[in-house]
Amino acid sequence: MIIYNLQDAAQSLTTIEIGKRTDDVATSGLKMLFPFGQHDVGLLRFQGSTPWEEHPNDEFLLVVEGETTLTLRTEDGETQATARKGDVLLVPGQVWHRQDAPAPVTLMFITNHDGNKHKHATE
Repeated sequence: MIIYNLQDAAQSLTTIEIGKRTDDVATSGLKMLFPFGQHDVGLLRFQGSTPWEEHPNDEFLLVVEGETTLTLRTEDGETQATARKGDVLLVPGQVWHRQDAPAPVTLMFITNHDGNKHKHATE
């Protein structure tokens, strides 16, 4: 059995400033915790607007610290919701989405190993 304390695991993370990312910062702002079936479980700390992304299956996000606004792009247009510390976001698979965090946010994620798509935040 392995027990992960998310607060402790997140202490070593630095903030990835989206748009100013370097390989060093990307590595220190992202921590893979463990595989979970066909998914990766990890922690991410960032600030700014992420690229649009789409996953083949649902994605689980837990806000460990801070807040983020999630935008979903569906056939009916874009919808947004803001999540804060302790909130869980369930992002449907095969739906383009992105996040905006004007201040640093730390997320725990459970997402697919493979089949993910990305495009620039301005697209």
